[in-house]
Amino acid sequence: MKKLLLLLFIPVFCFGQEDIERYKVYETTNIYTSLLLDSATGKIWQLQIGVGDTDRLRTVLSEIEYAETIEKITEDWNQSMEEWEEEYNSKPDSIVSVEDKAYWKPSSLEKTLEYRTVAKNGRFKLYPTGNMYNFIMVDVINGKTYQVQWSAKKDSRLVFRIR
Repeated sequence: MKKLLLLLFIPVFCFGQEDIERYKVYETTNIYTSLLLDSATGKIWQLQIGVGDTDRLRTVLSEIEYAETIEKITEDWNQSMEEWEEEYNSKPDSIVSVEDKAYWKPSSLEKTLEYRTVAKNGRFKLYPTGNMYNFIMVDVINGKTYQVQWSAKKDSRLVFRIR
């Protein structure tokens, strides 16, 4: 019986993070406009609903990824290693010194992951402000904050880091 109970609770603990949504919709005070947030990377879209086909829009508010996926970081690291191998390590010591090879060798992938901002579901959240066009986006892992401003006018949309 104890083993049966244990088996029933294992999925709860193992898959607890899986229910955190990657994409979240945030209401604005404008009944036709909402914001769609990629909670892992910080990308944001402005969603507009309406009756006609031309009224329903999904507009990019910010294409910048404030956090990178592990796949992207690994791809960049592999490319750096290939460039280092070609430019430094593959050449004889008479052309490139051992010291230079060691100096220019990229950090390990584990070290690279320590100082890069890694995407994770739920990492970014939006909070409304007193101004209907502005939200604060918070990176809940490192505490960085951003001003997010939506608008019907393309030139008035922005995302700026708050320092």
